[in-house]
Amino acid sequence: MMQLYPTTARRSLALLFILSLILTFPRLTVAQTNGNPTLPFAVYLEAECATIGDNWSVETDAEASGESYVVIKPGFRMLDEAPADVPENRVRFTLNVQQDETYYLWGRVQSPSAAEDSYWVRINDGAWIKWFNRLRLRNEWTWREVVGSPFFIPKGEVTIDFAYREPNTKLDKLYLSTLRQSPNGTEASALNCEDDVDCEANPAACESEAWIEAECGKLGNDWEYLIDTKTSNSGYVTAKTPSMLNAPTEQGTADQIVYTTDLTLAGDYYLYMRLNTPDLGKNSFWVKVDDGDWINFSFEVGGADLKTEGFEWRQVNAAGVASSFNLSSGTHTIRVAKREFGTQFDKVFLGRSTDVPTGFGKFSLNCQTNVTTPTRPALDLTANLDVFPNPANGMVNFRLDAPVRGDVTVNLVDLTGRSIRTMNYAKVSDRLADRVDVADLPKGFYRLVITTAEGVVSRPFIRQ
Repeated sequence: MMQLYPTTARRSLALLFILSLILTFPRLTVAQTNGNPTLPFAVYLEAECATIGDNWSVETDAEASGESYVVIKPGFRMLDEAPADVPENRVRFTLNVQQDETYYLWGRVQSPSAAEDSYWVRINDGAWIKWFNRLRLRNEWTWREVVGSPFFIPKGEVTIDFAYREPNTKLDKLYLSTLRQSPNGTEASALNCEDDVDCEANPAACESEAWIEAECGKLGNDWEYLIDTKTSNSGYVTAKTPSMLNAPTEQGTADQIVYTTDLTLAGDYYLYMRLNTPDLGKNSFWVKVDDGDWINFSFEVGGADLKTEGFEWRQVNAAGVASSFNLSSGTHTIRVAKREFGTQFDKVFLGRSTDVPTGFGKFSLNCQTNVTTPTRPALDLTANLDVFPNPANGMVNFRLDAPVRGDVTVNLVDLTGRSIRTMNYAKVSDRLADRVDVADLPKGFYRLVITTAEGVVSRPFIRQ
């Protein structure tokens, strides 16, 4: 496996340049790829729950998500360059991502005219991007993809800043995802409005409880993954084979999903699932915790037939009696098996609270590799990518040796992940080679990111 950043410079000039960059960019994250697959990631962020500068105001609108949005106060305009880089001039969103990957960024915006429809946008304190095209739609709220998207973002903490450019451009909500899927509507829960919602950023808030996306278990081959931007992490699972009304007699078969989780505290736990039951013939699963009995989960607590209005949380119960599980500290297993074809499953929660979760619940991926979710494995184990010369001056060459065939996209990105140049190829042999003109680029760190149907591989280089 190759390192994404070289550990030793080949030339003393490169070493000095790298050291100067480290001193100039102390927050630089050195990203490495380790051959792990890229699993789905998707979150929503409310503008009114971001860190809002003093020059911005929060306004109300019944058509906005959460009935609120942010807008720059009157009298501010900065067309030719971003305003002064001070907190009062920006709206800052902060979150954590688990993988080095390309992320699509969308905003839900509204603008009254062609002279009031733009922002300055940046990621991780990088260069400001002028987002001024395709924001306006008849003075209505609309989802638009930020210019330059997708962005390569290294794992860890991420900041997304919006600064004013023209007045009266309204910002309602953001959507950040590895999925090439446009968001819609306002119903989806946001990650950033409560301090204890993000288990990745605040592990203590999720101590001794498990929030697991349905697609993040070990899925048997009888299940399929479907994308839906109105569900948690923008996807859910459902059985793709006929119903199985009798309880399973074996474990680990194709009709089952297996989740494992570690608990730090012993005690009584309750299990909840976020699901959609379209009708009374599509409203049940088999559920099992550790070595307990299989539970026919087809009832509401109280005994009525299980029925939801779209995706909703329901407590697992046996014939209407709420189930509790006395669990020790340590590792535990949750199994879900198909019962009725067409029942849709979004997320699971195991915790000590008797309160039914709301919205998407808390955010914590805990993903495992499976064969049904749209993974994009890193190619480092099967590919050899050379980028040379490094440092580069006028031209940089790349040479990819890999058995993959078909469409290949090569992105030239800067330190922040902003896409500078995109090249598309049809790969018909083991080797793909070309050169990229970088003479017009400022000195600094850059990266070539190569994306194929079978995975992603990238290498950095220095523009000298």
